[in-house]
Amino acid sequence: MPVYLYRCRGCGVHGEKWQKHTEDPLVDCPECQSPSLRRVFSFAMKAMMHEHFNQTVGKMISDPKQFKEELNRASEKETERTGRKVNYVPVDLNDSESLRVTEEGMDSTLRRNTQTGKREVKQWL
Repeated sequence: MPVYLYRCRGCGVHGEKWQKHTEDPLVDCPECQSPSLRRVFSFAMKAMMHEHFNQTVGKMISDPKQFKEELNRASEKETERTGRKVNYVPVDLNDSESLRVTEEGMDSTLRRNTQTGKREVKQWL
């Protein structure tokens, strides 16, 4: 979420406000209620990707752009190898539906899968 820095042309007070892009910008000064508030600066925080070895592409990855390019290369290579169209895409860890995570949580999901036979549990003696 971006932070916006504001300055009032009337009284000179300045401040900041964290707000979504979809929210309307401030118009009236919180100090003097003058409609002369002006946004002077903004920036957005971007998620950072640390350099790591990615098993999917078999290389060190240091940024999202490089990761997408390597996934495209791996997709093309697998398409050529199998003769079937393959399209690897990054996984969004916030997308619970595609990750098949239920609202009831991990413990109850594992318990249900064990009870229905979808997951085998070894008994320790």
